[in-house]
This record gives sequence, structure tokens and C-alpha cells, in this order.
Amino acid sequence: MRRPPSRRQFLAGTGAACAAALAGSPTAATSETPFATTNEQLESDIEQLVDELVETSLAEYDIPGASVAVVSDGSRSVTKGYGVADQDTESPVDPDETPFRIGSVSKPVVATALMELVERGEIDPEADVNHYLDVPIDDYGNDPVTLTDLVTHRGGFEATNRGMWIPDENDLRSLESYLQDDPQQRVRTPGRIGSYSNFGYALAGQVLAAHAEKPFYRAVDEYLLEPAGMAQSSFRQPLPSSLAKAHATGHGSTGTYRNGEFPLLGLRPAGAMSATASDMGRFLELQLNDGVLDGEQILEQGTVAAMQDQWETHHDRLSGMAFGLVEKFRGDVRTLWHDGGTLSFYSYLVLVPEYDFGLFVSFNAPGGSAAATDVVDGILDELLPNPEAESLTPDGAPARADEITGTYRSLRRSETWHDRVTSTLNAPTVDVRIEDDGTLITEQGTTTDRWVEIEPLVFERTDGRRRIAFGEENSEIQYLFRGGSPTAFGRVEGLDQLIIHGVLAVMAVLGTASAIIGWPAAGLYRQIRRDTEGAIPGWQTAVAHDIVRAKLLAVGSIGVLFASLVVIIAHFLVTPLMVLSDPPATFQVLFVGMILSAVGTIVTAGIAGYSWISEDWNLHERIHYTVVTASLIGICWLLGYWNLLVPPGVV
Repeated sequence: MRRPPSRRQFLAGTGAACAAALAGSPTAATSETPFATTNEQLESDIEQLVDELVETSLAEYDIPGASVAVVSDGSRSVTKGYGVADQDTESPVDPDETPFRIGSVSKPVVATALMELVERGEIDPEADVNHYLDVPIDDYGNDPVTLTDLVTHRGGFEATNRGMWIPDENDLRSLESYLQDDPQQRVRTPGRIGSYSNFGYALAGQVLAAHAEKPFYRAVDEYLLEPAGMAQSSFRQPLPSSLAKAHATGHGSTGTYRNGEFPLLGLRPAGAMSATASDMGRFLELQLNDGVLDGEQILEQGTVAAMQDQWETHHDRLSGMAFGLVEKFRGDVRTLWHDGGTLSFYSYLVLVPEYDFGLFVSFNAPGGSAAATDVVDGILDELLPNPEAESLTPDGAPARADEITGTYRSLRRSETWHDRVTSTLNAPTVDVRIEDDGTLITEQGTTTDRWVEIEPLVFERTDGRRRIAFGEENSEIQYLFRGGSPTAFGRVEGLDQLIIHGVLAVMAVLGTASAIIGWPAAGLYRQIRRDTEGAIPGWQTAVAHDIVRAKLLAVGSIGVLFASLVVIIAHFLVTPLMVLSDPPATFQVLFVGMILSAVGTIVTAGIAGYSWISEDWNLHERIHYTVVTASLIGICWLLGYWNLLVPPGVV
């Protein structure tokens, strides 16, 4: 493509020119290349672009600092620190010495070490991982889980916070302990439908550890970090004192974390790595040079190529997953990426193998998510061709249009842990409908996109830049797949609809309120009448009456239930990380009130049934008591559905 010699053309053209020169092609020095290039020019131009984008993002999103590495033409062209590592001390970010917490960017690092063993023939990625693990995996239909399933997020596991954030290093247990004692359940058959899983990656990392017969952090050191010379990076928790002292301070809404004292991860392989920009630059070089670094073959030949192949996709018309990296196409150019967010850091890594280009950027504040998007998009928009947007129009109604419409929710959520309600409320939801002209409309939050069917159940956005597809289960449309995303969306129907839970909760609260407010009010009214009519007994006599005691039991069950729920929520608000990840005994004991209330509800239900055959109850009392009992049962069912009726891990 011939374009004016802008910075975009300079960057993109240099990649092609260098590739042609390496291949011995004369076109590198002919008129087909409209401008001359040198490595120095390329590095200067990229550095200027990175400077502009990063410094603008730091100011716009109020982020203290950033650490950046850029590899172009297979070698590092930029390794820089920006801003400060700590706002109070104003110590600058040193790209060679200041580690940042890279979160889930740790995953492709783990995947690289695993692929090295695969290429050596020491691990079979399609074998049942129970052959390699020293911890059992939850059974689900007797279908084995493979290493490929784990690395491509198709292990079938629910997604919970269990074993994730551990605020106090004294509470941190071994990786084996979390996998053995706090397993996350499999909720679907492995190998087909994807759902991003930190637990799955923890199991994959344990395969590495079991093979080395060493703790995980030592295994990844041995197989990758040490051979690659990544000496200022580590998965160890807590960090070695030298790295902790040099570590960037994390600035987040949950606090300011200095000297490596940020919340730790029980599931280390999922995101516990701290790394400098210089070390991540070395990692990028490995990925772009087929495992060669400083002229030495660090990884087995073929390791990188095998890792960067597409391993899984939800549909052959959609981008999918490499071994530890996510595919994304910009026009016809394939990129591989992974991001990682923690409570106080955000990182992003992207590779463009066709252009021998790689970028790593990390920010020491969670607002780095928006900043990273600006930086990465800004650089790739300059580097890669910018295809013109299409304008697609539908040709009639989509196939199976009536079956496609509905609401779909991300499968990345908890089903058996007590964070089911928080994970469900935070799970992205997409509403799908069809317009009269056959255009498919998706709405997610405030974002609305328009799609045109290009083949049955496959749709392309009207600008031609994205695709989605729908998947079947038992001949019914059950899934929405988004290109490149490892996580599918499942159809929301039946009791999964939040509106049903909302209506039930409102009705149940009103029903219980009629007892808590109505019965005492009626009793007070009778007490007021007692002096004038003399027919209403005193409270001592009233309490001895079976109907009054039945009402006291119901009111007591309601009071204990709501009091327990309030205290449980308060405990969560005070210690959210520990409650979600590794609930302390103080949290567990609070469920005694829930259990007592559930027992009281069972007895109340029995009394409600008895009231309809007893002559002591009038019709109004029977109906009201039954309504109150049904409301109590409804609340207990809701709490049970959301795993909040019994202590975490009991069921």
C-alpha cells in the first residue's frame, strides 16, 4: 500500500523493509519503498510516539507512573520508565530496576514455560492432567481435563474469588493447599465452551511445579526466568527483599501498597508475577525471535511457533486463543495479547508477529486500564494498516432469528461459592434483538452495536471490524461467542433472570414486614383497648397462647435472619478481600444466625400447615400467617440460591 511518508507509514513500512532485506529481496532498496529507513530512525520515531502517548495518559488518568518495553524488528527499541514509582517519595520509575505487578500478563509467561516442556516431549498437552498433578480435579461427567483445556480456559470451572486475594502474608498458604483444600467446581463439560478461569491456570502452573518437583515459583524460574535472564522478575510471595524494596508502589482505591506489601495471590500462576520493563522486553524478544535471546537459543526451536498457533476457537469464523495468548485481528493483521489487572496495577502485552513487533506497558494504578487502551491502540493505529470501514447491510432476516433473540450473560461467574451474587451482578450482559430490516442489535450497558449475518449464526458488525456467533446445545441456541474472547455468554432464562429474583425479594420483604410491623401494631392496639373494654388479656397471658407464640417464632426467625444478613454484609464491607477469597472464622460463625433462622422457618412452615386444621385459628390469621411463612421461605430460598444461607464451603 502506497501512502504518504507519515509516521504511520514510516513505522509500518520499516517492518516490511526489514523483512524484505532479511529475505534478500531487492525490493528493500527499490522504488517500492518510498523512503529510506534505519534502525536508529525507527527507534527514535517509536520512542517519540510512546513518549507522547504514555505521558498524555498519565496526566489524563491521574496515574503516578508507567513502565514500558517495545520490541521492533525483533530487538528492543524502547525500554523506559515514566512518572514516579511512589507519589510520596517521588522516586522515578527505573525500567531496569523497578518491578511492577503484571497481574494476568503472568499467564503467557506460565504458558511459555509449559510449552517448552511440551516441545521437549515431557508433557502431553492433550493428556488427562491428573497424570501430572498431585492434587485431584473435581469430576464432571467423567470427562478428563487436559492442559490445553486449562491454558485456553476451557476446563469447565466456575469463576470465583476463592483463593485469590490474601491481604496478610501470614495467612498465605501454599499453592497446593489452595488447589487441594479450596477447589473450584467444574460446572460444564471441558474442552468446548470457554470461561476465563484463574483456577484453571493455577492447575496448569501446578503441572509445571509437579514436573519439576519444586514449588511453583522455583519451577518457573528454572524453566524460563533464569535461562531468559529475567533476574528482576519473580512469582515468589512474598517477594525477595531486594525486589520488594525496589517495587513500584501500587496506588488504588483499596489502599497504597509499598515495598511489595500488596495483597498476595493464593493462585500464584494466575497473576502473581512482578517484573521490570527490561525483563518483559526480554520476554517479548523470546516471543518474536523463536526463543533466541542475545544470540543464544533459550527455548526449544518450535516452542514459540507452537505457542502462537491458534489452539482453540468457539467458531472457525472467529478469532480464538493461542497457547496462553488471545487472538485479535486488526484488519488482516493478527495480533496476540493479554492484559492483567490487580487492585493497584494494570498491565498489557501485545505481539504482532507479522511485524516482529511487541509492546508491554504497566501502570501502578488500576486506572491504567483506560490508559493502556489509549497507548496500545495509539501505537497499533500508527503501526498497522488502517483498513477502510465497510458498510454492511442485511439481506433479509437472519436464520433462526426468533431463537437468537434474548439476554446472554458472561459465563465467568461463581455458581457454588458465596460470591455468586457479586460475580453475577458484575458479569457483562448482552441483550440481543432483531430489527425489521434483519439487522441484529446487541446492547451491553450503554454500548449498542449493529450486526449483519454473513452465514447462519455468524454475524459481522456493520463496519466489518468484528464478528460474533451463536452456539447450540441440544439443538437449541444457548451461547453467544465474541471473537477472541475466551469467555462465552450463556442464555439467561428461567430462574437465572434477575428480574424474577427482584420481584420475589420485594414480595418476600413486604410479607415479612407485615409480620414485623403488623403484629406488634395489632398487639399495641389491643393493649390500648384493654383499659376500656377489659376483654383483652395482659401480655403474660397472651404469650401463653399458642397463636401468639407461633407469631413470636415467625417474627424471631425474621429478625434473626435480617440481623445476621446485616452483620454478614458489614463484615464483607470491612474485609472484602479476605471474605471473598479465604473467609475467616469470624465470617463463618455469622452464619449460625442464618441456620437458626432456617430452622425457625421450617418449624413456622409446620405451624402454618397445622393452622388450617386447627379450630383455634380464624381465617384471617391462617391466611396472614401462611403469607408470612411463604415470605420467610422465599427469603431462605433466595439466600440459598446465592449461597448465603450456610457458611462458605459447606455445600
